[in-house]
Amino acid sequence: MWLEQTLSSSRRRVLIILTLLAVTLTYSIFSVGRLSELAGSAAQREPADGSLNPSIWVYCEDAGLCGKDHKACWLKHLAHPTAVEPSKKGPNVGWTSGFITRPRQTRAAQVPADDDRRYHTVITAQGSAVHWQSRVGYYWFLKTKRDCQAAGKRVLGVSEGGVIVPSMPPEMRARGPGRGMAALAAASGRPPPPRQGPAWGGQAPRAEARGPMKNAMWSRSAPRPPTIPPPQMGGFTRLLHSGKEDDLMAEIPTWVAQPLPPEHPDHGYVVLNRPYALLQWIKGAVIPEKYVLMSEPDHVWLKPMPNLMTGTTPAAFPFFYIEPSKKEFLPIVQKFVGPISRVEAEEIAPIGNAPTFMSVADMKNVMPIWFNISIAVHNDEAASKAWGWVQEMYAFTLSCYKAGIRDISLFLKARGPCGVMTSQPPWDSSMDPYYILHYTYGMDYTKEGVFTPGKIGEWRFDKRAYSLRPPPRNLGEPPEGMKNDLVRHLIHAINEASSIIPDWDDYSATGVAKQFWDGKTFATA
Repeated sequence: MWLEQTLSSSRRRVLIILTLLAVTLTYSIFSVGRLSELAGSAAQREPADGSLNPSIWVYCEDAGLCGKDHKACWLKHLAHPTAVEPSKKGPNVGWTSGFITRPRQTRAAQVPADDDRRYHTVITAQGSAVHWQSRVGYYWFLKTKRDCQAAGKRVLGVSEGGVIVPSMPPEMRARGPGRGMAALAAASGRPPPPRQGPAWGGQAPRAEARGPMKNAMWSRSAPRPPTIPPPQMGGFTRLLHSGKEDDLMAEIPTWVAQPLPPEHPDHGYVVLNRPYALLQWIKGAVIPEKYVLMSEPDHVWLKPMPNLMTGTTPAAFPFFYIEPSKKEFLPIVQKFVGPISRVEAEEIAPIGNAPTFMSVADMKNVMPIWFNISIAVHNDEAASKAWGWVQEMYAFTLSCYKAGIRDISLFLKARGPCGVMTSQPPWDSSMDPYYILHYTYGMDYTKEGVFTPGKIGEWRFDKRAYSLRPPPRNLGEPPEGMKNDLVRHLIHAINEASSIIPDWDDYSATGVAKQFWDGKTFATA
């Protein structure tokens, strides 16, 4: 069992004892024996009353910041602690927190050390709403891949004289050698080295308590860490599930899939075609890569992303609104996966199919199940009503569970060797450390640049405003006072792509592509 937190090793042991003792004596929530079992065993057995065992703890140790809550401590439960961000963090927060997890059984040993980790990116696209998004997304995919290839060995820390890593990424320096090396090894598909000291999770109320590698730099004369794996971006496919070719066949590599057969109508829920399209593709397409990144048209690449899988263990971005272990959802979940308990339901990852890394072998097992469950969920009145527009996401993660895949790595804030999988502005704001920008939410601001969530802004961008026709060239610049770098970058990214893709003005007016980008011409800085 791992108890992950942000304090030093010695303070960690003391805090664990104090936390358990305080909860036992002050609140009498659990017996001493029960707490000892919780702290000493990774087993999670469902209590008779249907409640769930604690998975996180919070403790307020700063007298000045905590006030009446000083020394208060609580044990709570979250289904997936690593898929949730702290509500607050920083030097002005008196509370500290950590989580209790079971050792994960990843499939790192199933791949050789020289395994080719390249992955193939696939998006599913159909209709005018994602037509222009596919063009913008493919432009940034190729530009990101080209920039990486142009930098060549220098990007990977490789020179004519041998292997070097000019400097460790800031997030590795902040986590110490044990965590940094584990991250490097995980991204390369190799088992991590023995852990060197504590692994931290939760929030860090003390910025200085960050580990011995804070200012370390690696050079040719320093002891060499494992080589940072290359960004393993391989080929790209736009999966078109209309059953017929369209006007972008000459611009974007495209595989045409058939729409759902008449006996399975989508009732206007177009996304229901996605599982069937991916099923056809994984059965019929031939790609050189052994791994796949299922992505979406509204993803803008920010920097090259390595394969984030550990061995053949899938890796995905978690979504807070996918809650298969929620008490009221359990009867619905049981319809599709069998009579499982809530504890067992927590092995179902809070993910959809994108963005998700998965091996081709696993996809061949999961896609047929996903197709069948997605149809069953759609036709089930209770499931369709409860899960609404994300029902195919639920169907996907239920399918992974049904296929025996219980070890999915969740990448919300768990970083790869150089960054975090996906950003979602306007809720995320800084460019670093993200690989992909996902523009699914509307972005609203006053003329002064103040964020107005839930209220139409004086300046706004929402992809849904361009569902019928592409956006014009030269979208208006966000307000000067707006502090969200990701929102500003998104507008610049769309503007850059529309300035390079030929005849965009006519395309914006008609929605029909008549001239095509050559895949080689890019804007220069």
